[in-house]
Amino acid sequence: MRRFCLGKNRLIFLHLFVCSTVSFAFTTGVLADEIGYDTLVARLSGQAIPNGAGINVAQVEAGGDGTAANYGPNLIAPEFSGKTFLPQSGVPTVSWHANTVAQSFYSNTGSIAGGVTQIYLWEANSFINSVLRYGQGASVSPALPLSTALKIYNNSWIGGASGSTPTAVDNEILRRADFAMNRDDTLYMVGMNNGATAATYPLMAMGYHGLSVGLMDGNHSHGDVPAGGDGVGRMKPEIVAPGALTSWATPVVSSVAALLFQTAATHPSVSMNPNADETTVIKAVMMAGARHRTGWTNNPATSGVTRGLTVKSLDRIYGVDVVNVDRSHRILTGGERDGLATPAVTFVPPAGWDFEVIPSGATRYWRIRTSQTIPEFSVVATWNRSLLTSISVPTVADINLTLLRLDSTGGIWSLEADQGAAYFSGGNVASRSTVDNVEHLYVKNLVAGDYLIEVKRIGTATTATSFALAWIMPPMIGDLNQDGRVDGIDLTTLLSGWGGSSGDVNGDGNTDGLDLAGLLSNWG
Repeated sequence: MRRFCLGKNRLIFLHLFVCSTVSFAFTTGVLADEIGYDTLVARLSGQAIPNGAGINVAQVEAGGDGTAANYGPNLIAPEFSGKTFLPQSGVPTVSWHANTVAQSFYSNTGSIAGGVTQIYLWEANSFINSVLRYGQGASVSPALPLSTALKIYNNSWIGGASGSTPTAVDNEILRRADFAMNRDDTLYMVGMNNGATAATYPLMAMGYHGLSVGLMDGNHSHGDVPAGGDGVGRMKPEIVAPGALTSWATPVVSSVAALLFQTAATHPSVSMNPNADETTVIKAVMMAGARHRTGWTNNPATSGVTRGLTVKSLDRIYGVDVVNVDRSHRILTGGERDGLATPAVTFVPPAGWDFEVIPSGATRYWRIRTSQTIPEFSVVATWNRSLLTSISVPTVADINLTLLRLDSTGGIWSLEADQGAAYFSGGNVASRSTVDNVEHLYVKNLVAGDYLIEVKRIGTATTATSFALAWIMPPMIGDLNQDGRVDGIDLTTLLSGWGGSSGDVNGDGNTDGLDLAGLLSNWG
């Protein structure tokens, strides 16, 4: 690993990833399919495919070869034609590391987010000093973003003031980053260290508000935030992506976020909703939409009075598992559905989200229905910590997430303990971490019926907290209005679109007899 210091009297060693010059073309072949991009393109056949257009991004790089100026991609390469680069740390020289990150992040030929055209570039020490304004006192907040369209900061670097042991210096930098994300509604993507047994460095992986990124093969550092850090016991990483190294996986996650931010700004179902591009919403949508592979677990109890309960919301190695742009796009375009303070009467669709402000001791409910056993149901709640200043000791709300069952009379029943075995075969129906700012339900083989998603704020603190909730279950064939039931409303929609595409059930772009047969097979 390479290291260099932040500046006189501000000693910080930034440890670069141990990387190779391996790169790949991402938008074709198995890697695109791994994150659901091919599925998204097929599902949106005939419609505009999001590509990150209109979203400005930042690429933060630790200077290579012991030279702070060595932090930029090849600005004149054909794969970056049409891009506007805005270097903020002096004139950059070409870094092979920065160039490979850029290929996966926003290049025209190797990224799903080739529509991104404006990129701000920083060297990491410069970023800490000039943007986060480390060491300048509580009265000096991080700098404001250079553009209101600047939403995503990619950090494919690691570091720590004293190596891998968190210190007060690291905590201040992370608090400043969290303060900036909360104030500016921006999102940092952060790579983990490479190597399954390697140390986890505090910068920037141990922050609360961003997304820490690992690898699909698990060859990255992982585990709980250790003593000395804020929020001891929190789990890292939160999500994984394809790539030979975490330096390359992190911009893959950033590219997915770019597509989702563009969707929030332009898709007719959500573009008029100011909550759609809240970064906590995008974060929840990305986490709930992740593809859980065989073997994934957040270690719930499997029998007894706590069956279905976990106090560790994520898999200890893979977080929520593999980022998936198609599933996340489905959630986001499912629209916002407001939670209710009393058990909900109306149903929410199989995929959707909400952004709420919740006081201490309060509860919110969302009612959902499935008319058939579904193989998986994923729900994520996430929220930011509260910082009065950018270096103050923060407070973090405690929020619990639970799935409840409704009987035919409207009675509410717990799914925890062995009694729940009749309604789901595995996974968790309750997530109750006391330290994380993420709770996650992942339920396997949920039987047909009506259910309530419950979010409960624990404690007596008076400050209200905003949180984002996102959920997804497989859509039922024929449920065109996504109310959890295939009935006359769906049939009317299908018939009104006959011969066109608006009532298309099977996804072939035509509304015809095949769609009618699919709808009738799930009638009722």
